[in-house]
Amino acid sequence: MNRRDRSLLTEIERDALDENKPLRSVLRKCVVLGGHSSSAELRTWATRELRGYDGVPTEDVPGYRKVPATIQVDAQLGFGSSVRGQRISPQELPDFARDVVTEEVIFRNGISEMEAMAARSAADHAHVRLSLPGGIDLARALDAASGRPYQHISEIYWSVSSAALQGLVDQVRTTIAELVGELRAAMPDDSQTPTPEQMDHAIRVVVHGDRARVNVTAAQSSGSGNSSAGRPESEGEEGPFWTLGRKIGGVVVGLATLIGTVAAVWPLLSK
Repeated sequence: MNRRDRSLLTEIERDALDENKPLRSVLRKCVVLGGHSSSAELRTWATRELRGYDGVPTEDVPGYRKVPATIQVDAQLGFGSSVRGQRISPQELPDFARDVVTEEVIFRNGISEMEAMAARSAADHAHVRLSLPGGIDLARALDAASGRPYQHISEIYWSVSSAALQGLVDQVRTTIAELVGELRAAMPDDSQTPTPEQMDHAIRVVVHGDRARVNVTAAQSSGSGNSSAGRPESEGEEGPFWTLGRKIGGVVVGLATLIGTVAAVWPLLSK
């Protein structure tokens, strides 16, 4: 590796260790370094982080971009009652969705979007809400399964915590630092140039997990907000959320009884 390449590697190392440096700048330098070292692996990884992972097979998306999330619904239960941010299990979804919709989200966005999303979520102390694929069909199926014609699910979505988003961004910065460390270890003091194979090996070890590594796992929280990034709501009960509405409907015998029942059951709905 020539003097210019070593200088570039030094810049990448310095910027990766500077929390105030945007990752897009560091990753662009990684693309250039990949060109100098003839490393297709480094160029591919850094470019995907910059442009995003759209069209990339799921098995080729780094593990740190697979983030824990909870499945939640907002719904009207009838008789003037409603739930927001009610957590449901994947097992409560229709059969056709259980193998597709899990409590994990793959973020394919470019790093600039991820940094902006994480910063906004942290500033608002908010969770990010992401629509489920086929959400309208899922909501209709759940409404039909409830057996209650007056139930209506207005939204079904993933809720991702601010900590999980920040953890993803931090993992990218840590990955760059690990890559620099692997390259430093492979470069002797006499300035011998690492081969493309050595550079590619560093990518396979650090990015693709050819050795054990620790991934950030945020504590699960079921809160959500009122918009794409909203404040967390209280978590509901773990059972099928429509059973709450049945508790209300089953004891309604008149207007006075209805008012009293809603007042009594409301604390359950707000959990």
